[in-house]
Amino acid sequence: MSSSNRILKQMLRYFADRQSVEAEPIWIPALWNECGYEKVLEASNGEILVEPNEFIARHLQYLYDLSAGYLYTDHTDLDNSVIYCSLLRYSCAWDYHHTGVIQSGTFLRFTFLLPLLKRMGTNILYLLPLTRYSEMYRKGDLGSPYAVYSLFALDEHLHDPLLDGMEHLTLNDELTALVEACHLLDIKVVLDLIPRVIARDNALLEEHPHWMYWIDKEAFADFRPPAIPELDFFTECTPDKLETVYRSGETIGFLQKFRLPPNELQPALWEELKERARVTGEPLLELVESEMGITPAPAHSDWINDVQPIWTDIAFYRLYKDFSPQVRPFLPPDQAPYVLFDTIKCNLYPGEEPNAELWELLIEAARFQLNTYGIDGFRIDIGHVLPVPLLDSMFRTIKEIKPSAILISEDLFNRNHRKAAQTGYNIMLGSGWNIMTDISAENMLGYLKELPELQIHVFACSETADTPRITSRGGKKLSRLMTMFNFFLPNGIPYLTTGMEMFEEQPLNCGLGDNTGGADIPKAFFNNMAINWTAGQTMLPLLEELNRFRKEQAELLKPEYFFIPDPQGDIILYAYYYRNRLLAFCFNLSPDKEQQLNTELILPSSKQTELLINSYPGRGNPRNEDGVYRLQPHQAIALSMTQIYSFREEKHNELSGKYGRLTGSVA
Repeated sequence: MSSSNRILKQMLRYFADRQSVEAEPIWIPALWNECGYEKVLEASNGEILVEPNEFIARHLQYLYDLSAGYLYTDHTDLDNSVIYCSLLRYSCAWDYHHTGVIQSGTFLRFTFLLPLLKRMGTNILYLLPLTRYSEMYRKGDLGSPYAVYSLFALDEHLHDPLLDGMEHLTLNDELTALVEACHLLDIKVVLDLIPRVIARDNALLEEHPHWMYWIDKEAFADFRPPAIPELDFFTECTPDKLETVYRSGETIGFLQKFRLPPNELQPALWEELKERARVTGEPLLELVESEMGITPAPAHSDWINDVQPIWTDIAFYRLYKDFSPQVRPFLPPDQAPYVLFDTIKCNLYPGEEPNAELWELLIEAARFQLNTYGIDGFRIDIGHVLPVPLLDSMFRTIKEIKPSAILISEDLFNRNHRKAAQTGYNIMLGSGWNIMTDISAENMLGYLKELPELQIHVFACSETADTPRITSRGGKKLSRLMTMFNFFLPNGIPYLTTGMEMFEEQPLNCGLGDNTGGADIPKAFFNNMAINWTAGQTMLPLLEELNRFRKEQAELLKPEYFFIPDPQGDIILYAYYYRNRLLAFCFNLSPDKEQQLNTELILPSSKQTELLINSYPGRGNPRNEDGVYRLQPHQAIALSMTQIYSFREEKHNELSGKYGRLTGSVA
């Protein structure tokens, strides 16, 4: 045990010393008992009842035992990585005492999941926001983790009451201990950093009300970005569209809703309200709304004619004190500070007076989180719209502290891969989430063709925390098929949204690719929910198999050996070829029809064909005697094929022309 695990070791000793102390037993999913704890008090319906001190002591020791098989290094091999995305309060939420009330997950209890994450191949844990969030204007029964109250404080609900007896332990220490536990298993920890938005009610309000945008309170009820009928649905706000946007009657009315911040609107009254809030404990924002009639403007999408509703619990930071020179010609001389499609995109429409004090605070937040928690990097929330100088300064600070930091861009489109790489990111969200909301051969093949040329790694995923679940869109068979599809893509990092290993159908959020028609269904971003950890069937066996196979075939699974064979009916394929050996991944996209796969059309004159992976559980080899595989609806398989002879130059050129890409070795 190295000294770098100081807090985790203290926890282990604490629970080891308390094993004789009587404590109320807790129910946990039996699936979490990776440590093999044997003193189970009761078992029922996929759960076990355990004595918490004994179980946790056994579990933490098990993590140290497992760590002998791993070596934590600063470097991260992105070609052989798997990302697990977690909303921590949800991933390990459970009715621990069978009271009918789901208790929040905690930093300590998330360690119960770490052995499962390693079985899936996880080496990057991406944690959705852990910061303290505002409960004013909250969505759902909990409130959104993105409604950040302070970037320097953690969500107090993530404290574990089982640690109440540990003297001098802070909530920061509890997160640090989780990071230490992850590092034992060579799992890097990446946090969500939120530098573009903040909760409408927040810790900065009293001293810096001018760091947000304000509107007339009466305008809040029907506040929305202006519709621009001259432009198409979901249109990007490029410079050529500015005049159309600002000449619109709706935009003119929208701009009139904005007001000066309270310290400029009525300075004397503002000081009175601040003092009153300090003395009486009344929420300052409520006083401002009632006495001054203004409220922070809620945030909205930066895309023109987007159907997403406004985000009523958050507001944009005012990163520049002035208006962008590109839009000044369209504004009235007395225009109050406002936010619109273009002003959100400070990367494209910067002002000339940066809010330097705010910029430094955002950079300091990154520095604080790196130094305090010992994490390995950040996903920068809507970072692609930040001012370029701010992002450059932030990245320099991060890399001074951790040169090997993982930096993830939220950019939604593969076409921006060069820009993301040049900015300093090493991973980006990319287009997969969007392509896989409409799973068709045309969409999938177009996506596949982009991947080998990308200059940055992208999430390989059919769902994210912001989209509906893949299982809700096509059932378990489609979920297995798409998981296999995403595990072997060139420049793709398999990305697992917490709960997908259990075929969870309840979403975390549906802000992207919504298939609910806007229905008011429970979402883990806002509601007290738990993953169905006691479901009888899981995707864990397939994920373990995919992870093992990916490691075994690492030398072949390289972008330079990638090519795309012709589809066969509803079956699409991608493959890797090198030194007369070919790996073909085959996917029947039909939800209801069997399809035939002719191996001769994939690799002519193949000497030996072997079925290596089958997405259908418990199914035998689907091959016919005549060399044809019959794939059932939403079935995926991986085949190994060896050719009788080496490609000669003319054969290589023939197949290169046919498939469009084949860069294997030429004999």
